[in-house]
Amino acid sequence: MLNAGTSAIEQARLAIIRAGRHWRLILTVAGGIALLLVVTGVLAYNLQPRDSHAYWSVNPADPYRHARLGGEDAFLYAPAVAQLLGPFTHLPFGVFRIGYGLVEVAALAVSGIGYTVLMPGVIEDIVRGNIHILLAVAILAGFRFPGAWAAILLTKVTPGIGLVWFAIRREWRALAQVALVTLLIIAVSVVLGGVRPWQDWLGLLTRSAEAPQTYRYLGLTPPALVVRLPVAAAVVAWGAWSDRRWTVPVAAFLALPVIWPSGFAVLAAVPALWLADRRRMAVPASAAAAAA
Repeated sequence: MLNAGTSAIEQARLAIIRAGRHWRLILTVAGGIALLLVVTGVLAYNLQPRDSHAYWSVNPADPYRHARLGGEDAFLYAPAVAQLLGPFTHLPFGVFRIGYGLVEVAALAVSGIGYTVLMPGVIEDIVRGNIHILLAVAILAGFRFPGAWAAILLTKVTPGIGLVWFAIRREWRALAQVALVTLLIIAVSVVLGGVRPWQDWLGLLTRSAEAPQTYRYLGLTPPALVVRLPVAAAVVAWGAWSDRRWTVPVAAFLALPVIWPSGFAVLAAVPALWLADRRRMAVPASAAAAAA
């Protein structure tokens, strides 16, 4: 009887310990969600949707009037993007802002990386309404459909350093697809709006390169683009040689024209690519073990 009683007490004690572990996990997850909601609310209250406002206020017929890097409502992307946004600029800004945020959230969900909302920069990118999340999704899609890189070349431009991946691996067909899609978009844009906007955009890019901007965050100043570009090229070249796809979004992040806090959202593509790399590398190892 004593043993049976002792055993019952021990089982109860173990059950309490297991329940405690579950409750700790539940409380941890609940606390994390609550913290995320608080952070999201604070960001939404304090951050201004300046980027989405610049997209909403663009005039497709003359998108670069008074545009300069860091300027208020400055539109810095290719004329084709302005033409794409044109029909939506007639919406009330509140509707445009919410709709654009939903597009970014949907892009994360469809790409299977919705969990990256917890990563630095992702929530801020949604609130500010920039395109870093869409760049991350374009990088993911670019391994299956390289033409998706046109979205990067016609917006932020310099993160296109990620195309070094295809060059190092001699995937010329992929590079040809990127060139074809980009040129096709340019051709359609010229037919619709003429050559002048493209001339203005190239001039804007030249002026921005001559007067680059950097910003201080938490007392730190990121290196200038001229320093970061060679590092980005080296990172993606090493990744191409060693078959590590996760290096492509890292290189794209390093090559952003300006490092903003929301720019970290480009790294949302890293976890999915890192996991895919791990699975792909595990297959040859398993085959070798089976053969042995």
